[in-house]
Amino acid sequence: MSKISLRIADLRKTHHLTQQELADTIGVSFQTISKWETGMSMPDITMLPILAEYFQVSTDQLLGLQPLDGEEYIPERTATAEFWNSKLDYLLRTRKRYWNDDYVQFLVSQVWKIDKPISVLDCGCGYGYLGLLLLPYLPQGSTYTGIDFAEDLIQKGKHLFAAQGMEASFICKNVFEYPAENQYDFVICQAVLRHLDNPSSFIQKMITFAKPNGYVVCIDANREFECDGLYIDGMDYQELCRHEGLEKKWQTELKMQGRDYAVAMRVAHIMQQLGLKCVDVRMNDRVEFVTPQLADYEEIKHDFITYNDWVSGISEDERENLIRHLLNHGLSHKEAEEYCDRNIKIADYFAANPMAGYTFMKGQMISYGKKTDSTD
Repeated sequence: MSKISLRIADLRKTHHLTQQELADTIGVSFQTISKWETGMSMPDITMLPILAEYFQVSTDQLLGLQPLDGEEYIPERTATAEFWNSKLDYLLRTRKRYWNDDYVQFLVSQVWKIDKPISVLDCGCGYGYLGLLLLPYLPQGSTYTGIDFAEDLIQKGKHLFAAQGMEASFICKNVFEYPAENQYDFVICQAVLRHLDNPSSFIQKMITFAKPNGYVVCIDANREFECDGLYIDGMDYQELCRHEGLEKKWQTELKMQGRDYAVAMRVAHIMQQLGLKCVDVRMNDRVEFVTPQLADYEEIKHDFITYNDWVSGISEDERENLIRHLLNHGLSHKEAEEYCDRNIKIADYFAANPMAGYTFMKGQMISYGKKTDSTD
């Protein structure tokens, strides 16, 4: 019963009752109600149907095993400046392992066939990682402009470019609110669309920034690929690939806020629907093979564990808060518990096996197309 999260307090407050009023109604003391709400004790099993009937909920809802009817959906907050400003250190450590340099050079010279200076606009640029990545492979004279609403990331980008003697322009604005006064040869975004509530509108906005015959490029990972693309040496691969319930979370977020974890699979189709031509898709060839033989093994492993939120020793309250969030996003209580327990098991395995290696294929898809003279 320690995993039960009674919803008595929530239901009582929704019905505008004091503890004393509820106690008088069901024939117990207000101290008993208080103990139930604080988790000091549990109602007798015979009391559960009485409480459920009084509040017109199921016993599972009363016990916190299912969300309450009409309970307000709590949206993910990854599309906010506050969220990304808090992620600066994480972005600096992890982005450098997103690409193989030779593949970036291949895309520039052989796929996009860029052989003269171009102007690049990076939408949702963060600290300008794509600029630092692309500029060395672009023809001399190419320019980079980054736009992002996270001021801390923009300031860091300015510092990084100056430290490397590279020129760049940064715009601290929301992409949706920035007028398309200037147009660019190459408009790109990476790891942005999956965090947005309206990715199609973002792509449409990117198109307005592109010159006629200019490229629009969207790079993102499909969540299914990420779930299937992990092997930790010594663990059961099938167990690592399991993500029962997460499909419900993704479907709920798509329905309730338009947040699409499968957007990487849809981008090319959206691009065609929005009028882009020569639309095609590639896949980033980067696969992380991480073993203790790497000089920066500990740092890479730490960042990877942090990226996945694998944490040992979380408190019961922290676990219950996560389960409550997952229930709110469509999972059953059993699925939410299994998700939490799986993550804890992985964290514990790394803690118990400090030299464990792993292979991870993020599966980033690169969708691109050209704007024509007739594209709106």
